[in-house]
Amino acid sequence: MIHSSQLVERAAGFAARHKASVTLVGAVLGTAIGIYSDEARSVIGWTWSHVVAGGTLVILAVAAVFSVAWWARGLAERRRELRREVVRHSFDIHADDFEEDLPSDNAVIGRQLWYLERRTESSDLIILLHGLGLDADDFRPFMNVARQHTAAITLFGHNVEEARDHRYRPIGIAAHTDLISGAINNLQRQYPYKRITLVGFSVGCDMLFRLAELWRDHPERQPKLKSVLLLDPNINHSTMVISGKIAHLNPEQPLAELKRITQIPEALIEFQNVCEYLHKISGKNLAQVQRHAADLWSYWEPDGRYDLFFQRIDRVRSVSDRTRVFFSIHFEQRFNDVVALARQRGIRQVFDLRRVDHFEFCQDAFLKHEVGVLVRGR
Repeated sequence: MIHSSQLVERAAGFAARHKASVTLVGAVLGTAIGIYSDEARSVIGWTWSHVVAGGTLVILAVAAVFSVAWWARGLAERRRELRREVVRHSFDIHADDFEEDLPSDNAVIGRQLWYLERRTESSDLIILLHGLGLDADDFRPFMNVARQHTAAITLFGHNVEEARDHRYRPIGIAAHTDLISGAINNLQRQYPYKRITLVGFSVGCDMLFRLAELWRDHPERQPKLKSVLLLDPNINHSTMVISGKIAHLNPEQPLAELKRITQIPEALIEFQNVCEYLHKISGKNLAQVQRHAADLWSYWEPDGRYDLFFQRIDRVRSVSDRTRVFFSIHFEQRFNDVVALARQRGIRQVFDLRRVDHFEFCQDAFLKHEVGVLVRGR
């Protein structure tokens, strides 16, 4: 602690070093006080009488405290926001992650399943599953702005850096399902008090259908889910225009089939989205993508049939407290038929149509709004 004698010495030293400045300031203050002394005393007297009389001093003090508290809260929130970064993690894959014996060509043990995560203090955990040939990065814009804790899982072998890695060769859809189920349960063990919502985009919905079937057969592996959101799920082969072509392409010579896919769109925005999509998947392991598409093609029934679709919707509804299914404008011609058949089965307040393009379902503004509405239970 600095003693009073030291303070006096320091003050004297400062005054000696700045003698001219101190003299000038003193002269100015003295002149001002001499000229305005009566007015200053009047202002001080009036202010003090009104502050004391009206309790204004207390009000001002309270306002100051709240202002400082508000500023400190905003500063702390901004610092927390900076810490809420999207981080890449992985799960190690073990033999016990699978209930059934793996086929000999499904070499996955000892590898890793990658996912993105952005932690927040929210009590809701949103787990996102991507479309065919895509990966968790497609959800990164939404994760950057989401209020909820978010995690996006990439299917085995679907990262760009795994495209030429012989350890990540194509595997079947059953193995994919086991791995995703294990990842979801792992996240639930990490955050046991958070409410889980699953969001599937495009063939990510097919994965949700497969997961519901797995959990039906192995109820001990079923996590507790608050809600499920399916965005443009397949209905039958009629909705598998692009994935159907990918299912039949030759991974060794894919160019011809990829060119044919660019001829599918009927509007410029659709063409732009398809070209962007093909650009993304062309850098992936196309053998992995083709294998996944072929398995999904076999998973669905021909155009005009809806029995399997509604069976799978019922299974998904049985594993969650709330299920919503949104279709894009590309499903407009089939939407009324789906709703009519759903009502015949007593299914209401599940299906809805959004006037957006298929790939707009992944946009941050759309997901932020729809996921927010879903977790609030509206």
